[in-house]
Amino acid sequence: MIGSRRQSVEELHFKGGACDACGQVFPKDQLDEDQWCEACRPLMQRRMRRWRHFIAALITFPFAVWVVIWTGRFPQFDYLPRFAWLLPLSAAYYLGFRIGREVVKGYGRWRRGR
Repeated sequence: MIGSRRQSVEELHFKGGACDACGQVFPKDQLDEDQWCEACRPLMQRRMRRWRHFIAALITFPFAVWVVIWTGRFPQFDYLPRFAWLLPLSAAYYLGFRIGREVVKGYGRWRRGR
């Protein structure tokens, strides 16, 4: 009896899932790793490509301005040449890119949940 009850609970939870973009219920094998159905996947990937770069630039730009001002105003603290700041700036852009991905996915879930 316990085995059959456990199996029915697992069937309810593990067999289907809702698409995070449109909210329709699909079998789990028809959803990708981002929980999007095949119909929503191209639109969401296009939206994610656009907005990830925007959010990454929004995060990196103030850091780049700070580097330019700081290295120009305090030359005695300019222990790195300006081109060496490209590595931390690219790391900030990469982190912003990753943050942007999660922000776009979270916004889609929030919009669908309203």
